Amino acid sequence: MSTTMKDVARIAGVSISTVSKVINGSPTISQATIDRVNHAIKNLNYTPNERARNLARKSTKHVAFLTLVKRDMAFYNPHVFEIMLGSQQALSSRGYTMEFIGLKFKNLDVVKNLVESQKIDGMIVHASVITQEMTKFIVKSKIPHVIIGMPNFPNGVSWIDNDNNLSGQLATKHILSLEKEKIAFIGGKKNDLISELRLEGIKEELSHNMISMSDNHIIKTNSSFKDGYEATVKLLNDKERPNAIICANNLLDLGCIKALNDYSIKIPDEIAVVTFDDYPYAIITNPPTTAINIDVYDLGQQASRLLIEKIKKPNYHFQTYMTVPLLVTRESTRKTI
Repeated sequence: MSTTMKDVARIAGVSISTVSKVINGSPTISQATIDRVNHAIKNLNYTPNERARNLARKSTKHVAFLTLVKRDMAFYNPHVFEIMLGSQQALSSRGYTMEFIGLKFKNLDVVKNLVESQKIDGMIVHASVITQEMTKFIVKSKIPHVIIGMPNFPNGVSWIDNDNNLSGQLATKHILSLEKEKIAFIGGKKNDLISELRLEGIKEELSHNMISMSDNHIIKTNSSFKDGYEATVKLLNDKERPNAIICANNLLDLGCIKALNDYSIKIPDEIAVVTFDDYPYAIITNPPTTAINIDVYDLGQQASRLLIEKIKKPNYHFQTYMTVPLLVTRESTRKTI
């Protein structure tokens, strides 16, 4: 087993912090203590690592990334991996390391232990694990942090998110440019904040163009392939059939496209379809779906850059930092396979 600072501290009869200060040449340590520590280092054949040198400077150059994980997560929330990759790359380029911590449930104790251990300079926390109690602790502890995703409750944390309201507006602008005004929305549950914000953006853009949206054309679902299919069939049977459908996510879009194909609806001539996020399904539907795309890799990079700013400037604080979505247009018609 390799020798650690703890071993040196024990032999020298000092604290781990004192060992680190000696290693860094701190002028506040007495010569007698320096001699004892150096003697212990020599006898134990200890080689200080970067963490030992950083401890006295109250810097570890280490960041934790926390998110909720479960089996088959890559299928349910593939964007998390792109966010993590973007975060890691941005941190690495600034000399930081990143530790991935996957939680099976929202666990405040893990966050408390991380902060109290002083092994990290800051943390990036995915909104999937955030609770109101956790945000209160993070603010009180003053740990540099960035939350990825806007919490759906009052909070004092710093967070970054996609501008989902603007995404809804862009989707609607695109559909109106195709001269289609009977727009339907297949969304998630009422407590799905992302879906609700996108719907708000749709309604705002329609209102701006003095166009009303039928309540029958707004369908809330559990965001599954089956839900997307069944909601589309319901819309097709509506006496005021829409000529455009906006799907809140890729899974709903996949079900929607399947239903339209089964009913031999020409896309986009009879009914145009727009979804959000280019990955993973929008590019493989038949035809490929026009999408309002979010560069989640860049989202991760921006989160890391903001975190480093907070680490360097403890008083730096922000509560809203929105990334801008982009329209990826695909108006090709269905291909026969």
